Amino acid sequence: MNIREENLKIVHQLYSAFSKRDINTIVGLLSADVEWGEPENPFNPAGGTRHGHQGFIEWLNIGQKAEDILILEPKKMLTNDDSVAVVGYMKCRAIPTGKMYESDFVHLVTIKAGKVTKFQEFFDTYIAGEAFRE
Repeated sequence: MNIREENLKIVHQLYSAFSKRDINTIVGLLSADVEWGEPENPFNPAGGTRHGHQGFIEWLNIGQKAEDILILEPKKMLTNDDSVAVVGYMKCRAIPTGKMYESDFVHLVTIKAGKVTKFQEFFDTYIAGEAFRE
């Protein structure tokens, strides 16, 4: 298996673990110094960048209290030797307001030595922020 196929396998494992809410598997796929981020937004409590396994767990705990992810559907994966770009669609509900939002997304996953070293999420932060506004 070449490096690009290995990277795709790791990313598929990551999304599978997310769909099963298998936190131990997710953490096992992350490097100890992973950088995990999504765009800053004053209304989205999970926005920003966090570092390490503890930072990922912090992001996860904030996210679980803030929103329900109803659909997280990867549609296309593009890869090179050190990263995978995942293009997809998501639909979420902001728990504090009950408002729904949906957006296309791109997740850029950087991989080194078989571990995720960086996960950066891009999506429509405006509509997400509006869903969290009272």
